[in-house]
Amino acid sequence: MSETATAGTALRRRGDIQGLRALAVTSVVFYHAGLPGLSGGFVGVDLFFVISGFLITSLLLAEFESSARISLSGFWARRARRILPASTLVLVVTAAAVAVVVPALQRPAVTRDMLWAGLFSANWRFAHESTDYLAQSRATSPVLHYWSLGVEEQFYLGWPLLVFAIVVLARRRSISPRLLLGAATTAIVLASFVYCLHETAANQPYAFFGTGARAWQLGLGCLIAIAQPYLTRIGTATSNILAGVGIVGFGWALLSLQEAGGAHPYPGWSSLVPTLAGALLITAGVGPGKSLVGWVLSLRPLQFIGDLSYSWYLWHFPILVLGAIRYGSDSTVVTWLLVALSFTAAWVSFTFVEAPVRRLPALVRRSSRSLALGAALVGVAMVSAAALPQLGSPPATTVVALDGERVTLHPSPEAAPDDYIGMRARGCDLDFELVDMPECAYGDTASDKNVVLLGDSHAVVMFPPIEQAAKAQGWKLNHWTKSSCPVADVTSYNTQRNRAFTECDEFRDLIIQRVLDRKPELVVIASAYARRQQVVDRTTDEILDPKATRPVVAAGLQTTVERLLDAGIPVLLVVDNPQSPFDPPTCLAEKARVRPCTFKRPPVFGPERLVADALDEVQLLDFTDQICGMRRCSPVAGDTLVYRDASHLTKTFALQLTPRFESVLSGLVR
Repeated sequence: MSETATAGTALRRRGDIQGLRALAVTSVVFYHAGLPGLSGGFVGVDLFFVISGFLITSLLLAEFESSARISLSGFWARRARRILPASTLVLVVTAAAVAVVVPALQRPAVTRDMLWAGLFSANWRFAHESTDYLAQSRATSPVLHYWSLGVEEQFYLGWPLLVFAIVVLARRRSISPRLLLGAATTAIVLASFVYCLHETAANQPYAFFGTGARAWQLGLGCLIAIAQPYLTRIGTATSNILAGVGIVGFGWALLSLQEAGGAHPYPGWSSLVPTLAGALLITAGVGPGKSLVGWVLSLRPLQFIGDLSYSWYLWHFPILVLGAIRYGSDSTVVTWLLVALSFTAAWVSFTFVEAPVRRLPALVRRSSRSLALGAALVGVAMVSAAALPQLGSPPATTVVALDGERVTLHPSPEAAPDDYIGMRARGCDLDFELVDMPECAYGDTASDKNVVLLGDSHAVVMFPPIEQAAKAQGWKLNHWTKSSCPVADVTSYNTQRNRAFTECDEFRDLIIQRVLDRKPELVVIASAYARRQQVVDRTTDEILDPKATRPVVAAGLQTTVERLLDAGIPVLLVVDNPQSPFDPPTCLAEKARVRPCTFKRPPVFGPERLVADALDEVQLLDFTDQICGMRRCSPVAGDTLVYRDASHLTKTFALQLTPRFESVLSGLVR
């Protein structure tokens, strides 16, 4: 780092911080490349946050103390020269590659990702996507890593304003600017950390991606910068102790922490380890003495990687993601060749774009020119993100069927993802946090014959045919579902929030009691029972392994069904549809043939069948044979596209099941 606070005031270049940048970026890149044992490599981003807070605050305070002023335009001009040329270049190249590599049906979502990334707001986009059940089946975005740039850019926008306001106030009140700024920063750090803990428990994606939940990490670096005059007395022995503890703590985080699915959701309390480790490593280098760790971090190879760290961080993720799509492989050899390619791209862009633009005299002399360049680059990034992916080949609408005939699919592969009835918008399919369910009455609402549909999003799939059957037979239909919430009496682990789904348990208890009070003529239960389903052991709070999960789910479903049967309420179990190992609409849109988009008929797990075998009173509806032959399942039935994603059926296909539900209702008049 060799930026100037003013024309004549330069910050001391710290080789150890360049080495820390090298450590941070290498951790992230190797983690994304799947290096075995590096489960916590993502914490390299935490280290970047602490470094950024320290350096930015050091620059601002150095400028104020040397000239009694802070030039906000000058600060933002330096940020524009430092950040935007490389980030824009990567977005433009990524957008062009998306047009060639990414399947047509996935391009619109990636385009939206890039637009958010171009505005340095991608962290909010991905926080929302991570909590949106309907977005869970989408592929990894090639610009997912731009979330951390969003956090930092939002910090760069707001923090200088706060520092400026505080130092002006301190000067007017004859208070030490560092003292007042330190007090304000401490309050922000504490508030942000408390918020981080709360969000990690309540809404983990917003804790992971959200600026408010990450501000304390940047703020900790700010505090070190504020306290620098008091830390310069640190001797070599103390530096060695601080650096030693820091590097051990960071190493432990690299090898032990998990981004998702672990016993301790991240960031939460776990993020203290890498963040404090980074703070100790930075503090160890403030004084005149150099620690052994600092000496190692200052070695020339690490300085070289540190110089390239920003560019390497930008390039590595789109190259890994798009490369895996292009070559149809995530093998070790291919992955590490892509890592090498990303490092080469980083060197080229640093040498010929990043460094020259940052030092261009015409831009350095006039902040207005840098800001104008920044605005132009943002515009280029936005136009490229919106336009370039559209140059790719369009999705197929007609395909070659299994019998060799060409058929026009209904719905088309492009329209399939939206071929469903949005019960969420009606308030009849609850999101994660919600528990209380409205009446949600359909069919013949005045009828004294009542059928209730319970389950998760796979029950929502069954709503159209059941509604049609209810109307035809003169029944009232109550639709009470909650996404990702099985009817089986188990505590599931919600991978969107990375914690036990206790809201599902609350909803299940409430809705089953409502059914018992109503005593309907029939309850239809439909839920997804994927082989990868995760269930929490209620006695240990640990996630059960897959083999132990299956009997627990079957027993939980039987418990729920028995409660209904004991109350004299008939139950119809809908066997869950086979789930595809890939996205069928995307496959059909790309291949334009059905055969390569068929998949092996999955082995029967079927908790519904186990319950039906154990309880004679239960009816079973299984339409698997309408999708699958003896060995393989087809995403197309006649000219109907069966799947809207890898797991859910299209409304068009589901409506073809109406006669089977009509038959059930017509035989249950009492």
